[in-house]
Amino acid sequence: MSWNSAHGVAMIAAAQAHKELGPPADGYVDVFGALRQAGVEVVGRRLGALLGLYVDRFAGGPACLVNTGLEEVSMRHTAAHELGHHRLGHGTSIDHEEQSSGRWGEGWPQHEREAEAFASWFLMPLSAARAALSRCGLRRPGSPLDAYRMARWLGTPYATTVRHLVRLKLIDRSTEAMWLKHSPASLKADLTGGLPLGTQAHAHVLLPAAHGATLRVTAGDCVLLGIPAAFYDNLPAGLSRTPPGSGSQMSFLELPDAAEGPRAVWVNEDLEGDTTMTATITAPDAPLFRVTLQRTPSRDGSDAFWH
Repeated sequence: MSWNSAHGVAMIAAAQAHKELGPPADGYVDVFGALRQAGVEVVGRRLGALLGLYVDRFAGGPACLVNTGLEEVSMRHTAAHELGHHRLGHGTSIDHEEQSSGRWGEGWPQHEREAEAFASWFLMPLSAARAALSRCGLRRPGSPLDAYRMARWLGTPYATTVRHLVRLKLIDRSTEAMWLKHSPASLKADLTGGLPLGTQAHAHVLLPAAHGATLRVTAGDCVLLGIPAAFYDNLPAGLSRTPPGSGSQMSFLELPDAAEGPRAVWVNEDLEGDTTMTATITAPDAPLFRVTLQRTPSRDGSDAFWH
């Protein structure tokens, strides 16, 4: 069986799941909410090289386990993969960091291909991809940086996003191959001008098209104001103008790119609930720019305690 057949099955199953759940208004799919609605109990634990585990009803489920050692977007993809096992009627399945020792996807059994394809179609239906493009001020992605910025609004891993853009007919296979040569770390550095970021942190660039949107963030993330002649107003609790671990005395002149300093803020552990941040645009008759930040919860333990 081929990846094409897996995607054919998965695309239909994901569309049916969305029909039951309702389409996301802003393109961000609440996969953990979908698992709860589907009656699948979710537990988060540190699992080493194990990505996740789906337990079918014959083995005491439905339930799934996700690895909290992963970053949030990888946990989301894993959770969507496990939801795929559930929606497609698969049996108990253990998902390792490397399904095979060869190239990505090579040698995977058909049920794993179907669950993987389901994860992409569920988290990135065409409507969600278009919403993410809109938040980026784009009609189509034109560079690896565009794909990375899209992935931040979708809450998806960079490489998975690039692969799925081919299925959505937004890029071709040759472009996919070129873009997959770029690492998220190098793209983050390019976007921020080398500002300090942890290995699991993300860089989010806010452009005028993001006005009024909700951005999901985690502690350590950098939110960069990409609007010319704009500056952040007084920052709410949970946001800092200095990078995590740098100390409160670090000045913007000590950052790798001093010009980016005043336009960058970092998310810390104090950010709670939905927090609105604003920026003033120094242009005639320009409205106040607003974005709501929503910090994703800790995924440790049962999902009943995540909120």
